[in-house]
Amino acid sequence: MQDTKLLIYSSRDSSRLQYILQLMLYDLLGLDFEFTKDEQRFLAFNGPKLCYGLHNAGGVVFIHADELLFDTGIHPVSFHTGIYQEVTTIFHHAQKSALPFDPFAAAFYLVSRFEEYLPFRADQHDRFPAALSIGYRHGFLRVPVVNHYALFLQQLLQQHFPEIIFHLKKYRFQLTYDIDMAFAYREKGLLRNTAGLLRSVITLNLKAFTNRLKVLAGFEQDPFDTFGYQRLLHERYALQPVYFFLLGDYSRYDKNIGWKNAAFRQVVKATAESCPTGIHASYASNRLPGKLITEKERLEKITGTKVFRNRQHYLKLQMPGTYQRLLAAGITEDFTMGYASQIGFRAGIAAPFYFYDLEREATTELLIHPFAAMDATLFYHLEMDALTALQQVKLLADEVKKVNGTFIFLAHNDLISQHGPWKAWHQHFETLLSYCSASVKIFTETNITPSADLRKPLPFEP
Repeated sequence: MQDTKLLIYSSRDSSRLQYILQLMLYDLLGLDFEFTKDEQRFLAFNGPKLCYGLHNAGGVVFIHADELLFDTGIHPVSFHTGIYQEVTTIFHHAQKSALPFDPFAAAFYLVSRFEEYLPFRADQHDRFPAALSIGYRHGFLRVPVVNHYALFLQQLLQQHFPEIIFHLKKYRFQLTYDIDMAFAYREKGLLRNTAGLLRSVITLNLKAFTNRLKVLAGFEQDPFDTFGYQRLLHERYALQPVYFFLLGDYSRYDKNIGWKNAAFRQVVKATAESCPTGIHASYASNRLPGKLITEKERLEKITGTKVFRNRQHYLKLQMPGTYQRLLAAGITEDFTMGYASQIGFRAGIAAPFYFYDLEREATTELLIHPFAAMDATLFYHLEMDALTALQQVKLLADEVKKVNGTFIFLAHNDLISQHGPWKAWHQHFETLLSYCSASVKIFTETNITPSADLRKPLPFEP
């Protein structure tokens, strides 16, 4: 039996509208639909239908449209915020409509990262600060509101058209690693290790001095070499993580092991044999775009496979330039969408989505995988102890499970070390993997609202 299609009518059309209809209805809800500008066809249609516009053309379900999806260009956009079923909404309105806000315009504004195209005061690494985002300022950064907006549409349509079938996705957990530096002491050469020992003496850090000597003498394993531990966890919890390796030239912010180093190359090659890999585009590649292609070719040479995944080192992401450069370099999947200073959903969504280039008003082939939390954020920026960090990540995972989304966590080999700077995180990391990879809980319509702890004001960010 063929699924019943939803017919959507609007007197106007645009690339923005087509993009967000595909994302919200087909990608998130698994609903087949057709679009028409023919009012007579819409009125004569006897199946499920939805009218989207300024006036109801006679459909059973009418959603009042904001101008955003029919506009062009990049300029400040004004809108009201509100609350619907305990979820914060944007593009809230008082018009007669099946929903008190425009879910399509709201979702488009968030996933297109419209606010990041507008003038803003960048942070020290020339990034868009989390504190300036609408999600942070209105307290919904840690809730995947776009997924909720899609579920509101599902509830609405199913209420009026019980025959509609939705092919909803299931909750999925994706672990990722950034390998900024494979080894703490090994393979760094005489000059860097001598400088490290002198630094330990000057700062009176006897422990670091002793540990370095023990590793270099072969009495202890390098503390950053946690790859065996990682493989053990992956097998235990049936995980296939994605690895991103930094292969840029040594510089102030790219202090990795040299890409020609035999031991490092062996780590990369062995990892690529069992796990998907991608390039961790260097900090320097942002001002020298040719470096991205060079680094990508280095990884391809080591692994013997084509590289099409990326995550920016230091999460340096500038809209739309970064994504345009990635596409030009042959990258079709990017995992950078997230904040360094805050956990949560930078684009308001817990699901992969295609990059819409506002500058060119076009959907692209670059698939964005947004991550929700990074261990370095929890440790360095939010300064959480290991137990508090674990609890916060569990809350985020619960939010994603409620909306059948994809939860992506970003880990580093150095922070999960048993000898790392984050006390007890080594043990809590396994607990996190166990919890996040567990089967999704069953949530009913009455309990899909965000957890109370995630609706609290977020920590102040300067």
